[in-house]
Amino acid sequence: MKIFLLLFIANISLIQTGYSQEKRYYHTFKTSDSDIRLTKWRVPFEEKGDTYIIETVDNQNRVKEIRLIQNGKLYESDCYDISIIKFEYKQDTIIQYNMVNDSTYSAGIECGEPAKIVYILENNRIKESLSFIDYDIYLKGDFRLEPDFRTQLEKDKIKNKNGIKSNYNFIWAYQFSSVKYKGYIPAKEYISFKNYDFQYTESSKKSPYAMQNCRFLYQMNEN
Repeated sequence: MKIFLLLFIANISLIQTGYSQEKRYYHTFKTSDSDIRLTKWRVPFEEKGDTYIIETVDNQNRVKEIRLIQNGKLYESDCYDISIIKFEYKQDTIIQYNMVNDSTYSAGIECGEPAKIVYILENNRIKESLSFIDYDIYLKGDFRLEPDFRTQLEKDKIKNKNGIKSNYNFIWAYQFSSVKYKGYIPAKEYISFKNYDFQYTESSKKSPYAMQNCRFLYQMNEN
């Protein structure tokens, strides 16, 4: 009995240690009519102001959650824009959840991002990606849907239950993370980000944390 108790205490201690190794970083951003722009990376907590990003990092130095805050609450915009992005890591798979709030996924039908994106990796490259639409937001919500539109959504829900093949060449949401995946960007292949309009200001895109200045995951073991 004593041995069992000691093992139980040891397991609890390990679990608590794992949680305690999570880190949080704070980045500031500004808003406009059309989008947001990250302005400063990793500001001290007391200097984050009222409009900021909370980046939660797991104990393997991978971004776990990105949360946009404005005036003490989740950032709100038009057409179900996402305020929370969560990441789940499995063997050779990264799952991205796009959420409007803590209980509602982005619909991704008329506008907005898909509720979930699954990135399947092979040799540290993105082999393929699948998007999942949350049709129930419309079908079970308080929307007045035209009969033809409802019928089409019901058909699409059945047709796309296993996901829709997507053309994501890299994980776009990592642009708001300073650690990304252990400091690297999972991608299909080499991409020149020179002409990409990431949601940065001129000063923040010069940071080593910006997408333009990070290496790709398949380069992890290269000198």
